[in-house]
Amino acid sequence: MKVHSIIKTFMASTAGRATVLSIVTLATVASAALLYFYTAYSPKASAAAMTPGQCEAKDLQQLTEQSYSPETGATLLISISREKAKTIGLKTAPVRRDNWPDRLRVTGRLELNEGRLAHVSPLVDGVVREVPVQLGQVVEKGDILAYIDSREVGETKLQYAKDQLNLISAKKSNDWHKEIHENTFALLKAIEEGKTFDNIEATFRDRPVGTYRKQLVSAMARLKRAKADFERIHGLGKDSIIPEKKVVSARAEYEAAEATYRALMEQIKFDVQQEALDAQQELRAAEAAVAISRSHLLILGYSEKDINTMDPFAEAERVAYYPIRAPITGTIMAKNAPLSKHIDQEIELFRIADLSTVWLCADVFEKDLNATLGLQGKSVTFEAGSYPGRQFAAGIFSLGNIVDDKTRATRLLATVNNSERLLKPGMFVEIELTPSNDVNVLQLPSSAIQRHGGVSFVFIFDGKEGFERRDVKLGRSTSELVEIRDGLSDGESVVINGGFALKSEMLSELMAE
Repeated sequence: MKVHSIIKTFMASTAGRATVLSIVTLATVASAALLYFYTAYSPKASAAAMTPGQCEAKDLQQLTEQSYSPETGATLLISISREKAKTIGLKTAPVRRDNWPDRLRVTGRLELNEGRLAHVSPLVDGVVREVPVQLGQVVEKGDILAYIDSREVGETKLQYAKDQLNLISAKKSNDWHKEIHENTFALLKAIEEGKTFDNIEATFRDRPVGTYRKQLVSAMARLKRAKADFERIHGLGKDSIIPEKKVVSARAEYEAAEATYRALMEQIKFDVQQEALDAQQELRAAEAAVAISRSHLLILGYSEKDINTMDPFAEAERVAYYPIRAPITGTIMAKNAPLSKHIDQEIELFRIADLSTVWLCADVFEKDLNATLGLQGKSVTFEAGSYPGRQFAAGIFSLGNIVDDKTRATRLLATVNNSERLLKPGMFVEIELTPSNDVNVLQLPSSAIQRHGGVSFVFIFDGKEGFERRDVKLGRSTSELVEIRDGLSDGESVVINGGFALKSEMLSELMAE
């Protein structure tokens, strides 16, 4: 009674009521904390807190891991009918060992074939007079692209015509002096042989000898007269009919006439031969002048046919027109030839590209250089976004010899046949490099691989209507193949098409359990 009285008195006081309230509050907080920790760390409570879908997914993953784990040795066969297998397009193929294509895909760009690209500039200064072609036009090698009015060309063509006329004259002169040389020496020989004057005259009447005929005939006549006088006077002198003085005088005249005759013959021989040599030299000089003029025209781009048919006098005011011709067959990619514009050798008038082939260019990074070993002279395939599903081939002719300081890559160059003109310079393409093959690699088509819960697996066909899931460890892969490092043996029959339907069937059975 005493305790009860004390408590009653304490509760009635303000301090008592405050103390009781604090105790009740602490008890409530402690109860709530205990309830929270119990809920958070109790397995049953955790399961109750999860949504139905989360619970099923977790249980399913655990179940599949337990059912198909290689450590447990447990297996589960999935059976489907032949009709259903046919419906889903199910196909199988044996695991095989074969060469492994080590492939690298890089982005490339199509560019003009620099070996078939012509930058056309004039070889002379001049003014653009005619331009018969248009941008984008296909031209053949030798087609005229423009006409340039050039003073240098006009002077060269006229000089060539002048040199040709001089050559014609030199040839005639040489022929004339050659004939004179032959006839004169024949005449001298006839005289030396002692042929009569009448015989010589008859023989050389129609054969040109030039001025030497008169000189020789006159000298020969004087010699004969002097000889006759000497012989007559010498006979009379023997008989003492005339004084000895006249005999001596006649002898002197005869000897002088003979000496003059012999000297004249030697001089004529020399002169005739010298004139023939001079004529030959003039001919060679004329031929050289024509050859020089002809070479100048060839340097300017004229062909042999153009030069042979050239008639500068008939061309009149167009004699200075210089044709700019296409050096290759191709398409005009650039044109800079406005009419009446003065141009020189530094100006590019046209750019012509042969688009029957293009270059494939790609930067191969330093880390991928190993993938290009052995590719020199080989073929690569690439795809262009403009033609989905179509592959093009290119022949590699350069793998680059220098790594660029900025890009840390080498430049791959390949030639592409573009006879259909489908490929346009500037296109971006995807290139697949296949440098070399590793042998005896266990591999499967990529379509055979299924994944679930971070695990890769395949379905093995048991030979009847059952399919067993088998976890595998994967290695390298391409767009078509995947390397099998572990989990399968060579020759096992694996589903390569329809595996996703089997995977769905497997998950349905697991959820049902």
